[in-house]
Amino acid sequence: GGMPASADEPALHSALAGNADMYKHRGVHLVCIDKVGMGGTSLNTSFLIRRDWPTLVNAVADRLGVNKYGVFGVSNGGPYVMAMLTAEREEDRERCLAAAMVVGVSDVSASGYFSVFHPSGCFEGLFNSLPLRVSGAVTWLMISASSWVLLGYPDMYGKHAPHKINSPEARGVLRTLLRDAARNHGRGAALDCQQGLSPLYARPSVDREGGELSADTAYRNIKVPVALWYGKQDSTVPLVTADWLSMRLEKSTVHYHDGTHMLFFDYADQIVDDLIAKMSDAG
Repeated sequence: GGMPASADEPALHSALAGNADMYKHRGVHLVCIDKVGMGGTSLNTSFLIRRDWPTLVNAVADRLGVNKYGVFGVSNGGPYVMAMLTAEREEDRERCLAAAMVVGVSDVSASGYFSVFHPSGCFEGLFNSLPLRVSGAVTWLMISASSWVLLGYPDMYGKHAPHKINSPEARGVLRTLLRDAARNHGRGAALDCQQGLSPLYARPSVDREGGELSADTAYRNIKVPVALWYGKQDSTVPLVTADWLSMRLEKSTVHYHDGTHMLFFDYADQIVDDLIAKMSDAG
C-alpha cells in the first residue's frame, strides 16, 4: 500500500537505497508510523485516513517532543500526505512545514486515476471497493504468495533484484515489511488500499455545505511547499494525475524524471535533500 507501511521502514529506505546513513548524516530524524492494521497495530475498521491520520501523527509528534515537521509519502503513502495537508483543524495543518509526494496517489476520482483510460487504476478501484473481509483475504493470500516467491525457495528477489538492493540487510527488511503487511489476515493492508484507491473513499465532486470539501477546493487551500516526484515511465501512477495535482497546489515544484514506479530508489538523495530545503525555507 505504499511507503511507509510500518515503523520498520526507515531501515527499508536506507537498505534499498544502499546508504545506511542517508538520513542520519543529513541531521534528519525519520519517523515512520505503522499504518492502522499493519505492523504492531490492531485493526480499526472505523479509522478514516483523511479524518484520523493527522490526529495520530500529532500524538506521536507530541510524544517525541516535536512541534514542526515535514511529511513524506511514496505511492499509496500519498493519501496520508494529503490528509496532513488538508487536516480539518488549523493547528494540525500549521505543524507541517513541507511535504514530498513520490509517485504518489492523490484523489483517485478527481485526478483521473480511477478511469477507463487507466486500466490498472480502474481495476484497483473496483477490487478495493469489495467488502473488507473479501479484499483482506485475497490480499493476505497475495502477500503470502509474494513472500514465498520472492524470498522462499524460488528466490526470485535474489535472482533478479539489482545488486545494490540485493544485500542481506535489504532482504531482511523486505521480509519484515511483508510480514507487517500480512498482519490481521491482510485486512490492514486491504483497509489502506481501500481508502487510498477506491472511488468510494474519494472526496465529493462538489463542496458540501457544512461538510467535506471537494478535492479541487481542499487541495487549492494547501499553502505549504510540496515537492512532487514522478516517473515518466510509471504505468502505475500516470503523469496525467501528477499534472492534475500540481495545477492545484499553489506552492508545488514538479520533478519528472526517467523512471518507473520505483523512482525513489534512483533519486532518494535528491528527494530527501529537496524536502529538507523546503522545510528549512518554511521554518
